[in-house]
Amino acid sequence: MRKRERFWISGFLMLFFVPYIGVMAVNGVEAAIINRTPEPEEYIPLILSLQIPDDYEKEAVKAQAVIARTNFFRRIQEKNISDVLGEICREIKNEKFAWLFPDKIYEKAVKETQGQVLISDGELKLVPYHEISNGQTRDGTQAFHDKKYSYLKSVDSSGDKNSPLYLNSTYIQEQQMPSKLDIEQRDGSGHVVSLRADGDILEGEAFAQGMGLSSSDFSIQKVGGEFRFLCKGKGHGLGFSQYGGNELARDGKDWKEILETYFPAMEVAAYEG
Repeated sequence: MRKRERFWISGFLMLFFVPYIGVMAVNGVEAAIINRTPEPEEYIPLILSLQIPDDYEKEAVKAQAVIARTNFFRRIQEKNISDVLGEICREIKNEKFAWLFPDKIYEKAVKETQGQVLISDGELKLVPYHEISNGQTRDGTQAFHDKKYSYLKSVDSSGDKNSPLYLNSTYIQEQQMPSKLDIEQRDGSGHVVSLRADGDILEGEAFAQGMGLSSSDFSIQKVGGEFRFLCKGKGHGLGFSQYGGNELARDGKDWKEILETYFPAMEVAAYEG
């Protein structure tokens, strides 16, 4: 079992949060809310444990904790609490996890960043993250084709090139592919925006996910009876690069400096919701 597939729960959460999750699983979210609703901060270690490996540097985990808190509170603002808890339950059920006592890195990261969120123009907004960038994160306006994501700036993340998973090849039989496939357009960070497949235009990110590619920054090569897709990075390339952030933490950067690097148009603030 990979570390990011493990579900680490501390003694505190074992006593208070796990029974609550059990009520949700058996009786439904609404019954759990009536039974007991934990304080919002109590959810964050659980969510965090599903998002980042426990062997990453503490400051990188703390940066992810702020991101997890921001997205969690934003979801609560946009939906009712039962819907959000239902989504969390489904995320947990979709993970392979083990009930083990942890080193408490997730609880410590949450406690040491308590209440801190990322905001833009005084508001909570979507804060994306991914495992490994291609060496440069993507511009939000280019990726989403929408100016409302202009707070997501493209920044250098060259530390990702140190990852052993930075380059990844995927081979697909030519029978499963269009007879003619060409890259039509890339964005400023090198990710494929669109492809032309037998005259049809395909969206790059959707194509990468549908084909099981590690990222949408790929090149195409015909090798024998197969198409070879050579990808750079892992994930959509937007926002926080976890590997790059971990490299910054190893270089002595703290969680605030890491977030300032990846989100220069956002600010860290205490949540007042």
